[in-house]
Amino acid sequence: MKCKVYVHKAGTNMVLAAQRNATLSHSVESIDTGVFSIVCNKAFVTDDETYATLREEYVQGNNVDVYIDLPSGEKYFGNCTITTFDNDFPYDELGTWSMSLQGLRTQLAAAK
Repeated sequence: MKCKVYVHKAGTNMVLAAQRNATLSHSVESIDTGVFSIVCNKAFVTDDETYATLREEYVQGNNVDVYIDLPSGEKYFGNCTITTFDNDFPYDELGTWSMSLQGLRTQLAAAK
């Protein structure tokens, strides 16, 4: 994959999901507040334990960490909240989840 998005349990190295398709958007809600959002159309969750942790983070409204690796070589790290968490049950593939994440623009930084 040329673009990679990983969702981690905040403050840990525990990977909760990785995306198959994603969109990164930036917007300004007011003069003082800018946000970023990520929409993962097909997020892959590796096992039941990580699914349970991801679901708990969503239900509790806890922040998660995201790591974004773009084909240009740019890398970003940020902290955000999962705002939607939907399941897709295709007949011929593994189950995947659609999720949206949102955070403050100041919480998304270039990583080295």
